[in-house]
Amino acid sequence: MFIYADVLIIVNIYVDFLLIQSAKTITHSPMKTSRGIIAAMLGSLFSLVIFLPRLPVWLMMLTKLISSAVIVFTAFGYENRRIYLKRLFIFYLTAFIYGGLGTGLAYISGGKLLVSRNGILYADFSLPALVITSIAAYACIAVYKHFADTSEEEAVYTVIVSDCDKTVSFKAISDTGNLLKDSFTGKPVIVCPACELAKLYGDIPQCDGTDISASGNIAVMTRWRLIPWSTASGTGLIPVILPKEICIKNDETGCFSKADAYLGASPSNNAYAVFHPKILI
Repeated sequence: MFIYADVLIIVNIYVDFLLIQSAKTITHSPMKTSRGIIAAMLGSLFSLVIFLPRLPVWLMMLTKLISSAVIVFTAFGYENRRIYLKRLFIFYLTAFIYGGLGTGLAYISGGKLLVSRNGILYADFSLPALVITSIAAYACIAVYKHFADTSEEEAVYTVIVSDCDKTVSFKAISDTGNLLKDSFTGKPVIVCPACELAKLYGDIPQCDGTDISASGNIAVMTRWRLIPWSTASGTGLIPVILPKEICIKNDETGCFSKADAYLGASPSNNAYAVFHPKILI
């Protein structure tokens, strides 16, 4: 099979973007589409190693690892080592599965459908084949996402909030029904029992826009604002605040995840805070 550089790069842009989207979905990571496209374009340049003489296995694996690291950094940026390595692992795992399936298909077809060299797959796909492949891939991702979100909804979590030189923790559950977001930033809101937030911030603004002034902490009170929210029982306003740091611990697995979200003081004294599972990254 002849290998055409233009087809190689175009197909690899498509595949890399699909892998990036898979990593984004699985890790619930925020990502701008433009960054994902740029990352896929950079990643496609690494596919040109297919034209080199056969590389030693160690060098081939090193090349794949470097390309994956560059792609993940370009697509998602760097927050801290744990989150970055988690995203890199998921991306590398999905790329490894794709590469293994492709290599097997290349072997079965005797090189008629796919060519594998130096860890790079080349396929002279037609447009209909690409469309069908993308639909099938996104269907698999959607199935995984459904079962992952379902399992997360059944778990109990501990929310650990650090702010104002203090730290508080309280129990929480995840619920895809919590679609509340801050009106200005678009960040999700964790709806918390007001009594738990009072341990951290003191008095909390009332829903009519007036403040309970017993705490006297003007600097903290000015950080609160009211946003509209709706529940099954009606609509209203909820006070929200952006804390310094939020960590969410899965009580069953012991895994910690940082969350970039607002805290909302629920007027009802629920036993648990509620957050959307997508904030877990």
